Amino acid sequence: MRGGVFKRTIPKIDNYSCCISGMRVETTKNIQMIDACHIVPFRLSNEDNIPNGISLSPNLHRAFDRGLITVNNEYIVRVSPIVKDNDSKWSISQFEGTEIILPSDAKCFPSLESLSWHNKEVFIL
Repeated sequence: MRGGVFKRTIPKIDNYSCCISGMRVETTKNIQMIDACHIVPFRLSNEDNIPNGISLSPNLHRAFDRGLITVNNEYIVRVSPIVKDNDSKWSISQFEGTEIILPSDAKCFPSLESLSWHNKEVFIL
C-alpha cells in the first residue's frame, strides 16, 4: 500500500474522524485534517496495512508517536503518567480511559499485536 494509499485509506475507513477525539473537519477543497498513524512505525515493520494504522488528529498523532498516549488491547486510551497538561478542552489527559471509535468492519480494527508492541516499546510509564 506504500505510495500514499495508506495515508488515504486509514482516514477513509474512520470516516475522516480521529478515533480518539472524534474530531472531523470537512472542507469544500478536499483538505484533510486527520492523519493515518502507523502503530508500529513503517521503518521497523515495513507494514502499510490497515491493521497497523489508526486515524488521529495531528496533536494526538504526535502524542502517540512520542509515547505520551497509547491504546491498550481493549481499545482503551491510556495517557502516560508523565503528562501534566492543564484542564482545557485541548488537554490530552481528558482521553484517559476512553474507548477509541472503531471502524464498522472488524477486519479493519487495529491489530492487537501492534497495539501490544506500542504499549511495551513506545508508551512511557
